[in-house]
Amino acid sequence: MEAGLMIKIYTQEGNKKLNKQYLGTKQAITQIAYEKMQEYMRNADVGLGSEERELLELMIANSMMQSFSLGYGIGKVEGLTNKQIRL
Repeated sequence: MEAGLMIKIYTQEGNKKLNKQYLGTKQAITQIAYEKMQEYMRNADVGLGSEERELLELMIANSMMQSFSLGYGIGKVEGLTNKQIRL
């Protein structure tokens, strides 16, 4: 099977595992996203409404979850092929 397709399949698997097996990791990502949103408000000296804070927090968390899933997929493919994957 082509490496790109395998990465896609395992990335989707990693995403599903975030909702089940790695639920603690998902909760940690959400907490970190909340802290990063607060840090942004302090550093930028910007006040955000509750909707804007929630949106920023969701964007940060979703980016981190995508990175986790992609890393999971790449790691699985590297383990199967014994080759380093570069994007």
